[in-house]
Amino acid sequence: MGGFEIYVKSDPTFLSPTGAALGPLIVTPSLTSICVNGSAQTGSCTTNTANGPGVVEVTTIEASGSNECGGLSPCSGMAFTINYTVVGATSAPTSLSYPTAAGCSTSSVSSPPNTCVLVDNSLGATLPETVRGASVSITLPPAVVCIVYPSTATQCPVGAPNIPVLPGSIFTAGVFIQSSQPLAGFDIYVSVDTHYLIPTNATLGSLIFSPSLTSICINGATTTGSCTVNTANGPGAVEVSTIESSGSNECASAPCSGLAFTITFKMVGKTSSTPLSYPTAAGCSNTSAASPPNPPNECVLLADSFGTTLPESLQGASVTQTVFRDSTTISKLCGSPVVVGQLSTCTATVTDTNTTAPSSPIGVVTWTSDGSGSFNPNVCTLSTIGPNNSGCSIFYVPTLVGSGTHHIGAIYAGDTVHSGSTGPSFNLTVTKATARIFTAVIVDQTGLPVPAGGIPVGVPVHDAVVFLGGFPVTGAPGTVTYTLFPNSGCTAGTGTVVSTVNVDASDSVQSSTSTAPNPSGSYSFNAVYSGDSNNNAVTSACEPFTVVPAPSFTAGKLHWTHHLSLAKSASTQSWTAIVTNPLSSPVQVLVRIVGASTINPSNTFDVTCGVTCVNTASGGVNSTPGLTPVPVDLHTSSLSISFNQPIPASFANQKFTFTATLYWTTGTVYSASNSKSGAFAVVS
Repeated sequence: MGGFEIYVKSDPTFLSPTGAALGPLIVTPSLTSICVNGSAQTGSCTTNTANGPGVVEVTTIEASGSNECGGLSPCSGMAFTINYTVVGATSAPTSLSYPTAAGCSTSSVSSPPNTCVLVDNSLGATLPETVRGASVSITLPPAVVCIVYPSTATQCPVGAPNIPVLPGSIFTAGVFIQSSQPLAGFDIYVSVDTHYLIPTNATLGSLIFSPSLTSICINGATTTGSCTVNTANGPGAVEVSTIESSGSNECASAPCSGLAFTITFKMVGKTSSTPLSYPTAAGCSNTSAASPPNPPNECVLLADSFGTTLPESLQGASVTQTVFRDSTTISKLCGSPVVVGQLSTCTATVTDTNTTAPSSPIGVVTWTSDGSGSFNPNVCTLSTIGPNNSGCSIFYVPTLVGSGTHHIGAIYAGDTVHSGSTGPSFNLTVTKATARIFTAVIVDQTGLPVPAGGIPVGVPVHDAVVFLGGFPVTGAPGTVTYTLFPNSGCTAGTGTVVSTVNVDASDSVQSSTSTAPNPSGSYSFNAVYSGDSNNNAVTSACEPFTVVPAPSFTAGKLHWTHHLSLAKSASTQSWTAIVTNPLSSPVQVLVRIVGASTINPSNTFDVTCGVTCVNTASGGVNSTPGLTPVPVDLHTSSLSISFNQPIPASFANQKFTFTATLYWTTGTVYSASNSKSGAFAVVS
């Protein structure tokens, strides 16, 4: 033979394999795998075979590529060993056998088929083998704490008993101590699953002849004495503790046996099997139960009269019922409609349809959606609502509107006495988000909203938006379009688009480009958000404002010398402007005059005049130093201002055309008003 792959199976209720090791049969093993209880200890576990609880798989081959035993038969030797922990007693022997599985179709055993035993030679040929298992007899060890039924039993059963009961019945079981060393007291806890069993009473037995300092705690509530804190007390738990009042041990010598106490239970739920066990808690670190094989901190303590903890083995029990799995229905309800990105609470109700003896389903409900969204979490645990139904809730957040309907499904997997169910999905209506747009028309010069009295012609303004809401919160996609209307009502079809901007991250929106409405009259702005697949389009409120006449040349009146003699005028052009100020505040005015020769275009002038004239800077009036504006009082209908412009001799014998524009301000920034154009001739 050149290698093997052999599986051995035990009943994990009684024998639990803990490890395996190769024997000397394969001299130079390679490609070794050891799998125990479905978990690889060396190499890997072979899939789709018999691996699982209670099963050991060992496989290896000869590294040299040759057969063992010099290639001669018979060939014998120890293939491998297995270590087991005894975890339970049984009245009948338990077997060690070779399991079968569909994945073991290549087998050295002809019958039964698919037996997981394979021995082959160095060429890979399967060798025929006969297999033989074993039986293990397990008896109760000395010093056992066990559950007995009926409670009048006088010894522990071999193996954990099954206690058959009827739905809704009341029964009493005993906690029995068998073959212990002499003891003077105990503190023992028993716990059950309150979905199915409720402890209702506990009574001391005859083991302790003269009990004192007795405490009995049921479901976390004291019936005698007090409940020990920081232990396993609570719903479904019973604690009974007492000591011999004489200060001596019971039973002068071992073995010491007797009924410690009894517990009365009521069956409140349907299940095929539920355990009576000994709970664990950090406060039970002083325990009579050895770990392993028991879990640490198991709440069972027996002690002698000196306070010495006595070692004990523990054996529980199972309560069984003959039950049928009732059919169920499941209904779903979600808060609908829901805005994309917002929470919708979804509730599932699972109902037992048995009309004669229904019970409340337990377990979990798993949620699904065919839309884009998320559950938090996607599984919820049922809680009892009534005698035949249970419910649970989750949150669902749609992350895209999609078709507008998300089909929400809920699946109940069932429990030991209830079949699973699903049912039709819930049609959740998902609507688009609606952003809020707050707007204001802002005066460029001041950064403040347009005042109630309006703004003069020529003053630039822009529309500003504050964008709130929408989906996602990091920034709703889309654009904002700003429109200016030549009326106060944002009348459809009359507006002019000023600018369109994107909605940026964090819903930041740029203001519109600036515009200076002209002529005077009523105007209005609005802003329209385009929306997208997850957001509704939104139009802001209409923003009316008024544009009033600005300071100007009165009726366009501007006077100058049309035929200018440099000799007679001392080389100056005389100007007189008639100015009106309709505003409710005083202003300061300037006149900018820009001219050029019609004969020699290189001869030009650009001056800004008030009390005196200065050359206009390349940046315009607001960039020109040395200005000398003329004040004009509020509500002035006509004011004459005069100033002189120096004319160079090089302008002689030429004709000049010009445009004069009035500039005004109530502060420091000048705005252009109306203009007057004309011409004059220059002679020596």
